[in-house]
Amino acid sequence: MKTLITLLATAILTTIWCNADEKPHAVIVVGTYHYSPQKTMPKFAEELERLGFKTTVINPDWEAEKDKRGLPGLEALAKADVAVFFTRFMKLEDAQLKHITSYLESGKPVVGFRTSTHAFNYPAGHKNHGWNSDFGKDALGTPYKIHLVGGTTVQLAEGAEKHPILTGVDSTANWKSPGTLYLTKLEPGTKPLLVGTGKSKRVGVVKNGFGTHDLKAEMTDTIAWTWKNKWGGRTFTTSLGHAGDFNVPQSMRVMVNGVFWAAGQPVPAKDVKIETFTLGKAAPAKKSRP
Repeated sequence: MKTLITLLATAILTTIWCNADEKPHAVIVVGTYHYSPQKTMPKFAEELERLGFKTTVINPDWEAEKDKRGLPGLEALAKADVAVFFTRFMKLEDAQLKHITSYLESGKPVVGFRTSTHAFNYPAGHKNHGWNSDFGKDALGTPYKIHLVGGTTVQLAEGAEKHPILTGVDSTANWKSPGTLYLTKLEPGTKPLLVGTGKSKRVGVVKNGFGTHDLKAEMTDTIAWTWKNKWGGRTFTTSLGHAGDFNVPQSMRVMVNGVFWAAGQPVPAKDVKIETFTLGKAAPAKKSRP
């Protein structure tokens, strides 16, 4: 049974859902409205609960990416067995950021969905500016670089078929993700699980705020991987996470299995049904935003 905990922060209520049973505890941190994680992550948490997790979803009544109040409730990370991030371009105050950095430094498991590779956007000269790239690079295995356009064709990475996270995923069939392909700069030691192929409208050398990129009309890159991060934490990262991915059985299974694996739990058996869901028309992301 869920217990609703409300935290009073600057006279505004933030909602955190908790499952009170003694089970592996996943704390899910929602720090953007981009790709609608404020809607998908509570539903994703319900599926994790159905499969045996206890969950806490830190999901404020405002968009933490844009609101100075940030993310009250991050102290819940201290009791997490695994932290799941769906965040983007935040500028958290020091006290809130400290809960995240303390969790990372503990060496506990980390899961990152889609925009979490660019979780922070502190201004140049700010003492926390390094986290703009370092959260992606050091916690998740890649900084953000650039994204392409349209959907992504997904397939298993070569040699990854027997990885536990791919349990129940057909190794012979490609599938479509509605999300654009993110290009990566993977850290040494990462182990690719899925690769994606997407298209680019721009071809040739392109510069953005994240670097200089040599784009081709069609490109393939890693979209899901495992890693031991800078602090020794078991890590699963994927650029899956578009709201439409939660209605794709293969993508949903990979995301669920990834949380189980990161937490050191046996993944659901291949004959266990993973429930998908849809948000209808609420999900599409603007093409110009990563």
